[in-house]
Amino acid sequence: EQILCPQQAGSLTLEHLEKLKSISGKGLKTGISGLDRILLPMRGGELIPVIGNTSNYKSGLMDFIAGSATNQIMGFENEIVICATWEQSVEESTLNWVARHSHLSLSSLTRGSVSDNDWKVVMKAYSDRLSVPMWIIGHSLENSTSRPRLTMNDVYQGVEYICEKATDQILKPRLILLDYLQRIRPDKGDGGTRREQMMEAVNKAKDLAVAFGATVLLGVQATRDVLDRKNKLPRMDDGQETSNIEQSADKVLSVWYPIKSEEA
Repeated sequence: EQILCPQQAGSLTLEHLEKLKSISGKGLKTGISGLDRILLPMRGGELIPVIGNTSNYKSGLMDFIAGSATNQIMGFENEIVICATWEQSVEESTLNWVARHSHLSLSSLTRGSVSDNDWKVVMKAYSDRLSVPMWIIGHSLENSTSRPRLTMNDVYQGVEYICEKATDQILKPRLILLDYLQRIRPDKGDGGTRREQMMEAVNKAKDLAVAFGATVLLGVQATRDVLDRKNKLPRMDDGQETSNIEQSADKVLSVWYPIKSEEA
């Protein structure tokens, strides 16, 4: 904690304003034109939860924003996107990317039913993926029999390793994805109840954003009460097992896929 006199507070504020001015225009956009017209750019240090029920495109939206972010940082030296996932394997995550960029059906790729011509398109997308500055913290289907049980401390150490030791260069994360909150394993000392543990995970996600100067997108499962409402778009206070989003989030995105809950 610090006690600051008016002069100190004013000096720090001026330094902060000068920093904001220096990075003006460097905020990331979602890549969704209608949303970007009303949403301020995503800036370093911000925590942005993405709230939605199961199968309502929560992870899909995060993947889309990650892809948009990589396009925006191409050409900026040493800037990267990092995806930490408790759900998808490295292979599944990369396959989703290949499917989007090759405009081929993900289901046909996962079944292995790809024609020779389509295989050429797949290989082109695979080759393009090698130059995309997107790193993954997760697990491989080849090397594990279960999904990872990462804690937020594990993620912090992983991001630190990627930025400082993984290559000969110092890398700078502009966007970090955490997919998703309810699967994050608590660290020791994170609290004795599930609610306390989730609140601390949100705190650590915000700390991660501040420590690395990156935007952190945090996938959050919505409470089932949302499904009982006519408008099923989750609100800020609809995060399952946590109310800390209201206190810690800088922006909030919520998703609802009506085809999953509404009659035709």
